[in-house]
Amino acid sequence: MYTDITGRKQAEGVLQRHTEDLTRLHQQLASANREANLYLDILTHDIKNTENVSNLYADLLIETLDGDARTYAERLQRSIRKSIEILGNVSTIRRIHQPSDGHRCVDLDTVIRDEIAQFPEEIIRYEATRHTVLADDLLPEVFSNLIGNAVKFGGPDVEITIRVDAEDEFLRVSVEDTGPGVPDDQKEEIFHRYQKRRRGVGEGLGLYLVQVLIERYGGRIWVEDRIPGRTEEGAAFRFTLPKAGDDNPAVRVDETGAGCEVGSD
Repeated sequence: MYTDITGRKQAEGVLQRHTEDLTRLHQQLASANREANLYLDILTHDIKNTENVSNLYADLLIETLDGDARTYAERLQRSIRKSIEILGNVSTIRRIHQPSDGHRCVDLDTVIRDEIAQFPEEIIRYEATRHTVLADDLLPEVFSNLIGNAVKFGGPDVEITIRVDAEDEFLRVSVEDTGPGVPDDQKEEIFHRYQKRRRGVGEGLGLYLVQVLIERYGGRIWVEDRIPGRTEEGAAFRFTLPKAGDDNPAVRVDETGAGCEVGSD
C-alpha cells in the first residue's frame, strides 16, 4: 500500500517555520520589554532623586524669602512635590502589573503605624489592632494615598481617624477626615476620575490605584459621609480586607508563621 504524505510534510514544515518565527518574535519582545523597563527604572529613580534635592533646596529658599518671592517659591515647591507624587504613582503602577508572588500574612497594625509616621502625628487618631490580613507589600500604598488625600484636601486643621472593625472573614477599615467631604453625586465616580480623564494629568490616579489594590486583595472600597447626611463635615473612606491566620479558617499560616496560603477546605 502506498500513501502520499507530501502534503503533510509540507504542512509540518510550514508549522515549524511559523513556530520558529513566533519564538524569535517572543524573544525580541521580551528583550524590548526588559530594555524599556530598564530605561523606565533609570528615569524614575534618577528624576525622583533630582526632584527630592530640588524640594530640599526649595525648603531652604522659602525660609529666606517673604512677600511675592516667597509665594512664587512655594508654588514652585508644590509643582516639585506633584512631580514626585506622579513618579511614585508610576512606580506603583509598574509593581501592580508585575507578576505577583501571591498574597501573604501582613501585620495591619505595623502597616498603619508606618504610614502614620509619615504625617504630623497630632492630626491622626488610631487605636492599635492585632489583626493580620491577606495582602502583599503594596498594602502601604492604600494608606499612604488615603491619608495623603485627607491632608491635601482637608487643609492644615484636618483631623483624621483610622478605625479597624472585624466583620466575619473580613476586616472593615475606615479612614475618616474632617475635610470638605464628597458630594453624593461624586461618591461613585470618585474612584474612576483618572480613567475618565475629567481632571488634570495624574489627578484621581491615587484613588484609582487604591481601588485596584483593594480589589486585588479580594476586598471592596467605597466612600460615605463621616456623619451620615452631613457631607460638609467630612468623608469616610471604607474598605474591606480578608483576615489571615487564626482570624480566618479559610487561610492557613505556614509552620514558620511568616506566610499564609489559602486553604481549600
